[in-house]
Amino acid sequence: MVSFAGKVMAKKISAMETRRNFGEILDQVHLTGEEFVIERAGKSLARLVPVSQDVSGKLDFRDILKLPSI
Repeated sequence: MVSFAGKVMAKKISAMETRRNFGEILDQVHLTGEEFVIERAGKSLARLVPVSQDVSGKLDFRDILKLPSI
C-alpha cells in the first residue's frame, strides 16, 4: 500500500490475482481495512473496500431522483 499526503492509497492488484486469491484478499479487507483496486490490462476496474467504510459524499443512482429539476 502506498501513502500519499498522509492518506493511505489502495493496493493495486490484477483481476487474475484477485481471482486466484479472492478469499485471502477478502479477509485482508475485512480484518485490516485494507483497500484494493482491481485492474485488468493496466486499467482500474473496481475497488474493494470494507463495508464499514464511510462513503458519504458519493451519489447513489437512487439519489438522482432527489436532485432538483432544472
